[in-house]
Amino acid sequence: MKPAPEPTPLTVTLRWDDGDIQSVGRLGYIDRVARFEYDNGFLTAGLEISPVHHRVSNAPGPIRPYDHTVFNGLHGVFNDSLPDGWGRLLVDRRARELGIDPATLTPLDRLAWVGDRGIGALCYAPDANVWHEADSALDLDRLARDARGVLAGHVSDVIAELGGLGGSPAGARPKVMVAIDRHDNAVYGPTPPGSDHRHYLVKFRGTEDPEDAANIEQAYADMARAAGVRVPETRLVAGNSGLHYFASRRFDRHGTKRLHAHCASGLLYADFRLPSLDYSGLIALTRSVTRDRREVAAMFALAAFNVLAHNRDDHARQFTFLMARDGFWRLAPGYDLTFSPGPGGEHSTTVLGEGRRIARDHLLELGKYADLGAAEAERIVGRVAEAVADWDRFARQWDVGTASRTRIAAALGPQDVP
Repeated sequence: MKPAPEPTPLTVTLRWDDGDIQSVGRLGYIDRVARFEYDNGFLTAGLEISPVHHRVSNAPGPIRPYDHTVFNGLHGVFNDSLPDGWGRLLVDRRARELGIDPATLTPLDRLAWVGDRGIGALCYAPDANVWHEADSALDLDRLARDARGVLAGHVSDVIAELGGLGGSPAGARPKVMVAIDRHDNAVYGPTPPGSDHRHYLVKFRGTEDPEDAANIEQAYADMARAAGVRVPETRLVAGNSGLHYFASRRFDRHGTKRLHAHCASGLLYADFRLPSLDYSGLIALTRSVTRDRREVAAMFALAAFNVLAHNRDDHARQFTFLMARDGFWRLAPGYDLTFSPGPGGEHSTTVLGEGRRIARDHLLELGKYADLGAAEAERIVGRVAEAVADWDRFARQWDVGTASRTRIAAALGPQDVP
């Protein structure tokens, strides 16, 4: 049997705005290992798309991945553009509809399917768009029903539409990328939305989510704001049926402008499916990437919130850094902040090696890694604890059901942080 032909090399660009597209380099794939070569012009631009393992100053000629065993031979920064969970499910289902065995799709094939529709500013050409992208007003209730059908194993013409709406984001829960105005009118399509629309990710319930999952996540978003955690604008969007869906404003889009996004998984070559990080390492990463003490303190506050609010699905893809056109990095707002028991009842990311019974003393010790004084660490942890203690108020405000409200309140008790 002849080996499968190597995929066509991809041109990689940063699309900062509709009229500002910066060439980055060329990406190839040989013998199941990617090679990337920066364009000469980008080498002198003063920008770093992956400042931990792939700095421009260390780039003479084709660059192999730092660890080719982690992301199927792909560089971490480009793997960040690929969907997982829901998005990967849609890609695989669509491939089968087109008569393609998903197992034969290389990482470059999958990047070509992302094209210029991914999270962040990185774009890939030639673009192999296999989705349906007609301009339309969206029926969120119908899309939610279609998403449940896909999760149940049904394959139909909704795959191509859902893929166009949500084939690139990461995360397990079904979601779509849309533009919403203040009246909850959601639109999608190749035509740019009006000036009164903003870019959002809208989530639908997964197969194991409670009926009030959207209400819980909105209550958590408000609780995180009160705790001093940086979070994006969020809202509950009503469908025609009156059902509500959790919507989070995209932090990688500001109108037509884009920001480059790179998560801890890709930066560190950490497989998010395996608990492999500690918050002390994330704090060190934040310091290295942003060189800004305020961003380090923001990571510490996010760590404290995840611990005290029992958000244990805090894996390596849940922490993202953003780079603007000027090359400066900052920590992205917290996202996917909701109640989660975690793998095996533990945090995916530990605190100084502890994943289950993380005490207040663990958090205060972590503050030292963030170069916080004892008083400042106490203040941040105290503010988070005060907000979490007010869970019942946030839950009632957003109509979280009695069962969920009680179940979560019990988990937020003193057994976690004495």
